[in-house]
Amino acid sequence: MRKIIIPLILVAMTLIAGCAEQQPITEISIQGHGNEIYTFSNDIRESLLVKTNDPEGIKAIGATFTDMNVVFDGSNQQDNAYFRVVLTNINAKLPLFYSYEGRLISFNAYYFIGDTWYKSANQTIEPNFSSPVLWLSGPSTGAKDTSLNLVNNTIYLSGTSYKNLTLAGDKLVLLFFGIDNIGNI
Repeated sequence: MRKIIIPLILVAMTLIAGCAEQQPITEISIQGHGNEIYTFSNDIRESLLVKTNDPEGIKAIGATFTDMNVVFDGSNQQDNAYFRVVLTNINAKLPLFYSYEGRLISFNAYYFIGDTWYKSANQTIEPNFSSPVLWLSGPSTGAKDTSLNLVNNTIYLSGTSYKNLTLAGDKLVLLFFGIDNIGNI
């Protein structure tokens, strides 16, 4: 009899432990945005842990910008690919979010290689940014940590790996949505 009870207890404990495991939260809806579901690359709880020096300042930029300049070092193909994914994820959510809020926004991408700056397809420029800047740094282009840091009117989004870049990108979107902790969802 004991031989049967002990395995049954072990099976029951395993099932209970499995049921208690938290499922990732990767989707949210926002009141007033119709049936829209915003989907994130990562568990939102994990994204909210990304270090941020001034979340209120970043939220303030999110509350007012109409144009955002996106800047990155274009010298590394792998980081360029990572940046494209992060920017595609950001661009899939923010314009729609702000449209529901009654505001149109746009992103202008700029990159540099060495001392030469470019806008889009190899059009050289002299950088002069009056609108807020989102400056991306990846594992091969200067990221020393995974963070969002606001300095003056520039948000530095850094990630030491592809995963960490997507975490920081998700955190930026969440802050622009006004979400800085899981209780705000």
